[in-house]
Amino acid sequence: MQHSGLAGPNVLTVRRTVAPFVYLLPLLVLLGLFTYWPLLNTVWLSLMRWNLNPGVPLQFEGLANYQRLVDSVLFADAARNTAYYILASIPLKVLLPLPFAVGIWALGSSGRIYRVVLFLPTLVSFVVISVVFLWLLNPIGGLVTQLGAMLGLPPGNVLASPTGAFWTIMALSTWKLLGFNILLYLAGLSRINRDQILAMRLDGASDWQVVRHLVWPMLTPTTFFVLVTTSIFTIQQVFTPIDILTRGGPFNATTNLFYMVYQYTFRTFDVGLGAAGTVVILVLLLAITLAKLRFLDRHVHYEQ
Repeated sequence: MQHSGLAGPNVLTVRRTVAPFVYLLPLLVLLGLFTYWPLLNTVWLSLMRWNLNPGVPLQFEGLANYQRLVDSVLFADAARNTAYYILASIPLKVLLPLPFAVGIWALGSSGRIYRVVLFLPTLVSFVVISVVFLWLLNPIGGLVTQLGAMLGLPPGNVLASPTGAFWTIMALSTWKLLGFNILLYLAGLSRINRDQILAMRLDGASDWQVVRHLVWPMLTPTTFFVLVTTSIFTIQQVFTPIDILTRGGPFNATTNLFYMVYQYTFRTFDVGLGAAGTVVILVLLLAITLAKLRFLDRHVHYEQ
């Protein structure tokens, strides 16, 4: 009887220990199949020379692909442009949505229509938006060209200019992402008790003091999240407009690391070089995330 009494609690303890892993098993299997196995396979391919031809055997090259990647002009241009995209996304995609969100939040229920209007571009396919922009900016008969002619401006092709093409892609991606980040900020603002603002008003606080001492500290976790995710996803968000509008040109002025991988893998069929570029992107994303966790998280205010 004593043995039976001890077995019951032991079995229950084992079940409680094993049960969480059983529940997590489907997720772990999916992560292993679709995340970690492709990642390991990419690292392995980065050490090989292959051109996607199933009849050509893989040849081990070690770190030679990484050396060829670093020595290539395309990599230097793509790395520089990637840094420009990330730096430009901070004021345009992280800071610009903030005043819109605060204004809509201040309107209360009457600001719902603005949420819908600003969020609509997020629902539209990036391919559709890029094709529309390509038509608008067409130097022969495009709407922008026609409006410029009506205003007496000389004809031109903004996508033929390295600076014009870069900022066109940034404007397009900012317009599409603006509404999504506004909603993220509104979610953060919903945590703020309006009674606290009223109390500060009664104490004589100005608008700036309310924002500085209440709104901003409460929004720092959301801002940190938007900053990290925007910096990470900017690398791949601009892939579609780059491919449709400029194909990385003119003179590699709009290409980035993500599009560089596509060029090496599916245009020149240098899979090893493309895989090496993918590994470099992974390391870059990890570095960005760790750096921001280290230097920015200490300034984030979490509500207790």
